[in-house]
Amino acid sequence: MLEIKMFRITLVAMLLLFSSQIMAEKIYKWVDEDGQIHYSSKKPDNQEVETVKVRKGPKVKAKVTAVTDNTTENAAEAGEQNTAQTDAVAEAAAKQKLAAADKVNRKKQCDMARNNYSALNATVRVLRTNEKGEKVRMSDDERVKALATAQKGIDQYCN
Repeated sequence: MLEIKMFRITLVAMLLLFSSQIMAEKIYKWVDEDGQIHYSSKKPDNQEVETVKVRKGPKVKAKVTAVTDNTTENAAEAGEQNTAQTDAVAEAAAKQKLAAADKVNRKKQCDMARNNYSALNATVRVLRTNEKGEKVRMSDDERVKALATAQKGIDQYCN
């Protein structure tokens, strides 16, 4: 009876272990209207997306030269160290790629904030589109608020 339970537990564990490979999905990356970067397994509607490739680290096989308890333990430790090093390298590369993408995104946000600030600070009346899609003149209060928002964007993204 105990053997049957152990067999079932082992079978469920094996199914769970290999189900992640079977259920692997695509990961999508996109930038929203506010310039925020998003990642998801579901493709958003009306968004230009980029498919992100998820890399797996190489399998590391430990070399065992003699069959003794010490050699087996040393080989296991070496395998764990190699896996940890591989994971660290992959994580560092992912962070570097993310930092580069963030730098590009911040540059775009900075340029947009500066352009908005310049347009709002012009001596002519500023037009905006209302919720009905009509072009209307921006009031002085709206213009001051928009200038403050643009300045916050410059402060946040241009430093």
